[in-house]
Amino acid sequence: MKTKSYQILTVLLCFLLVGSLEGQKDEYKTNLVDKFVFGTEIGVAAGTPIGPAEKGQTATVGYAPNDVIVTTKDPSGRPGLGLHAGIFTRYLINEKMALQLGLAYNAKKASYEAPVHDKEYTHYEDINLPDGSVTTAVIESFFNGTVEGKFNNQYLEAPLVFIYNLGDKWSVHGGPYASYLLKGKHHVWATGIVGDNFTAVEDQFSDESSSINTWDYGLNAGVNYKIFRQIECELRISSGLRSIFSDEYLLAEDTIRNLYLNLKANYTFQL
Repeated sequence: MKTKSYQILTVLLCFLLVGSLEGQKDEYKTNLVDKFVFGTEIGVAAGTPIGPAEKGQTATVGYAPNDVIVTTKDPSGRPGLGLHAGIFTRYLINEKMALQLGLAYNAKKASYEAPVHDKEYTHYEDINLPDGSVTTAVIESFFNGTVEGKFNNQYLEAPLVFIYNLGDKWSVHGGPYASYLLKGKHHVWATGIVGDNFTAVEDQFSDESSSINTWDYGLNAGVNYKIFRQIECELRISSGLRSIFSDEYLLAEDTIRNLYLNLKANYTFQL
């Protein structure tokens, strides 16, 4: 009888132990899930690629017989607006700190005007042959004048940021990012003088899209403001750490980096 009682007691203890372990396991899963926040974001990117200040450059802007007209001109740039849209996941370390990984489409647009002095230049000139056909001669020369350009570079961007909450509403964040170029567009129009024979070109178009580097990386920092429980407004600035141009691109000898602001709205939720 006692043996049977011990067996029953042992079975009950086993059930209680297994039930306790399952309860702890479920509680652990719940706590772990609660530590993750997911979200979507949409907004705009505004900025421009930027390089060292180059004020007072000499630019050839016209010509006369056996002479050229030279002026001093400063480079100028105009920021562009592009779409920003993405998703992110946020791991809550504690009440004050979090780590966030995102993946976003980021269109970075801009336009510029800059003086150019004695730059290598490939000139294409149509030549009429005696048989009436036309051939195109490729002439390697040099160029003096001004260039106008437009960027429309579309990236897939992955930022990793550390978030610190300043209170119930405000937080600050910062960290690195890496971007892959989905589609690069860099169109240039040149106006000036080619070679020693002062051949004039005006709004000579050139597609320089192949000059854009496939990868970009840098740092970003920003602030968040929680409007409602699940709605946030975010302002973030990002600065590249490498040139957007390849090393072989002769028209950009200096390092030209992306410098952009993102203004966006975030919607967050938990599973």
